[in-house]
Amino acid sequence: MENSKKHPAGSIRVSEDVIIKIATTAACEIEGVKLAQSAKTKPSFAALKNAPVHTRLSGDTAALKLNIFVDEGCNAASIAENVQKSVKSAIQNMTGFTVTKVDVNIAGICFADESKAPAEE
Repeated sequence: MENSKKHPAGSIRVSEDVIIKIATTAACEIEGVKLAQSAKTKPSFAALKNAPVHTRLSGDTAALKLNIFVDEGCNAASIAENVQKSVKSAIQNMTGFTVTKVDVNIAGICFADESKAPAEE
C-alpha cells in the first residue's frame, strides 16, 4: 500500500478586489438592495469611509462591512439578513475563505421617484 501525503502544488491567493466583487454581486442579487456607491467609480479619499464594501482579510478568514440602500416599502431588517446570508455563502463557496462576519449598514432608502442609485447623482 502506498503512503502518500498531500502536498499543495503551490499557493493560491485571492485578491481583496475579488472578495469585494463577489460581495457586491451577491448583495445586488437581493431584491430591494442598492449599493451606497457605484462599484465602477473610484472613490475619493473623503468617500472611502462610505464605500459600499469594506473587507478585512486574515489568513483564510474574512470579515466584511457593506453599506446598502433599501428600496422604499421593503422590510430593511429582512433585506439586511438576506444580504448577510447571500454574501457569506457566495464568498465561502467561491473562495474557500471562512467568513467570520458580515456587517450590513443600511445607509438610506431609495424612493420610487429616484431614477438613479444615490451614488450616481
